[in-house]
Amino acid sequence: MLTASDEDELCHLSDEHLARRADSDLGAFSELYSRYLCRVYGFIRSQTPDAASAEDLTAQTFFRALSGARSFSGEGSYRAWLFRIAHNTLASWRVKHSREPFAVGELPDRTDPSPSPASVVLAGEERHVLWRLVASLAPAQREVLALRYLEDLSTAEIAQATCRSRGAVRILLHRAHNALRGALEVKGLS
Repeated sequence: MLTASDEDELCHLSDEHLARRADSDLGAFSELYSRYLCRVYGFIRSQTPDAASAEDLTAQTFFRALSGARSFSGEGSYRAWLFRIAHNTLASWRVKHSREPFAVGELPDRTDPSPSPASVVLAGEERHVLWRLVASLAPAQREVLALRYLEDLSTAEIAQATCRSRGAVRILLHRAHNALRGALEVKGLS
């Protein structure tokens, strides 16, 4: 069992340092789990039709991260390594569920903590329209958009997480932006 001083020490360590210890130190893995649970769930939820699937896939992602903790080489960021596992978990899930339609979910909230009631309604409607448009994109475009804008990964980290070149990631983002821009113009939105 971790003492308060152990927990305090772990909180101040970098992801990469914790990852190197995670194979033999469950406290280190627990700290990484705490840091990334919501982010990994949010990313996976943005790619799946329901919360139950997202919860299962998130659990699988962290199980694989713990099982493969020795394989983290320290090249690149731990965050990109973990999202690579999430990407692979999603890819396997998509193969099994490829014939099922993708139901539009809700974009995770990241809004002003004290907005006016009118801005809440407008932002909600705009978010719903935008999310419907994002859901209509190809899975690869949806994924890079979620990693870039929901998870704030850099192009290099997205490339590492998805096993694509930086150029391929930039092209996917560019094409997704163009598709969204065109669809928004058709709807009369900016």
